[in-house]
Amino acid sequence: MSKSSSTQSIKRVSERSLKEGLRKKVLIIVGIMIAGIMSLFVFAPQVGSLFGFLSKHRNDPGYIPTPKPMPPVFIGAPESTNQDKIDLSGSSLAGSLVKIYVNGPERGQTVTGSDGMFSFADIQLNSGTNTIFAKSFDDRGNESDSSRILTIKKDKDGPKIQIKSPDDGETVKNLNKTIQVTGKINEKATITINGNPAIQKPDLTFDYYLKVEDGDVEIKVEAQDEAGNKSATKVNVKYYKGQ
Repeated sequence: MSKSSSTQSIKRVSERSLKEGLRKKVLIIVGIMIAGIMSLFVFAPQVGSLFGFLSKHRNDPGYIPTPKPMPPVFIGAPESTNQDKIDLSGSSLAGSLVKIYVNGPERGQTVTGSDGMFSFADIQLNSGTNTIFAKSFDDRGNESDSSRILTIKKDKDGPKIQIKSPDDGETVKNLNKTIQVTGKINEKATITINGNPAIQKPDLTFDYYLKVEDGDVEIKVEAQDEAGNKSATKVNVKYYKGQ
């Protein structure tokens, strides 16, 4: 064999060997990459734990959400009043900060005692309807939901009393020595007729049978509304027993 033929044969063998070697290396690299990707899915929890163990923050406490404080509860709040200022009290978590809001803005704050009770004095009211609520705050500044919203009416007008029967100056005759007194109040009220309690119906009317004797009879109707305002009116009649 000539020298040139031998050299060409050796060259062809070397190129084939190099290509075969390169193919094997590529296959090995691809196999390693696939194995690595698969191991991430299979051993992810263990790997994560290992990195967590090696982390310098491994002993830091995790985030623990703080629950909201319980909202305050008002006790014995009136629905209406004839006063310009009122006092309100209630309960919340002991040692918590309680803020009160009147018709929108904050109007005061206090800290509950060891018994969880709080009170606000001299809360200024507007004429008409007032809306009031409160919120609690813990020592971290976490804010509760609003309390139940109070609707308090400031009312200085006395109830209006209308006596429908008997008419003033009327003469009443019957056999049972009673006079039927009927009428209406313009709002919910406590009613007395000559000092005797009368029941107000849902439609705000009243109907009462008053025991009387012969002669002149004064019938006095008094009413007190839920705000504490009082009114009175009267009629004078004559009563005779008979047909």
